[in-house]
Amino acid sequence: MLKLDIRTKILLLILANVLMFKSLDVMWHLGVAIFFTLYLLAMESKPIRAGRMFLVYLIFTIYEVYFGHISIVKMLDSFLLLTSLMFKTIYFPLCAGIALVSSSKVSELITFLRMIKIPKNAIIVLAVLYRFFPVLMTDYKQIKNSLKMKGIGITKGYYLIHPFKFFEYVFVPYVIISTNIANELAVSCLCRGVDNDAKPTSFITLKFRIQDYLVILVCLALFSYIMFMGW
Repeated sequence: MLKLDIRTKILLLILANVLMFKSLDVMWHLGVAIFFTLYLLAMESKPIRAGRMFLVYLIFTIYEVYFGHISIVKMLDSFLLLTSLMFKTIYFPLCAGIALVSSSKVSELITFLRMIKIPKNAIIVLAVLYRFFPVLMTDYKQIKNSLKMKGIGITKGYYLIHPFKFFEYVFVPYVIISTNIANELAVSCLCRGVDNDAKPTSFITLKFRIQDYLVILVCLALFSYIMFMGW
């Protein structure tokens, strides 16, 4: 795994969000998507997830280029094109966001936020949000596994055939668990003294390394070229 400072990852996330609104042709968009996919692969040890995301991106790209202009069923074509546009639009920040959350600790985020003088109340909120969604995904998998042990939702498409059972067995417990998780994470941040009025101390030291400078230079050069090409 590539070790980068959290400030480098946040910069990449910001650049990804800016590029999300940049109009690119298919090949340039594909090239940038490959870059962020490789970045995601380098940052986390889950190549299957990155491979699945990029496969979905390729399927939507192929459909847009070769089949999007062929009208079969107007409603279906509109739905697929809209889904393709939405997924391809959020693909860059999605890869950068997953890489940031999966490879960084909350303590690093809190240290960075304290460095830039963010108010304490905002630090608590951001720290809770930072860990909220990864924990939710873990609990969602646990709910599905526990239901499979009872013989519920074993086959693929089970919840599409039985949508009300999804609300009963998955959605309702998920909402209750999410509420408890938010409370527990908030209490955890308070126990760490995030809201303490005294001058904060930290065992975490943020420091740029050679790989950080190289990644930043490459990203800024690529970003500048993409933003100003054609001017």
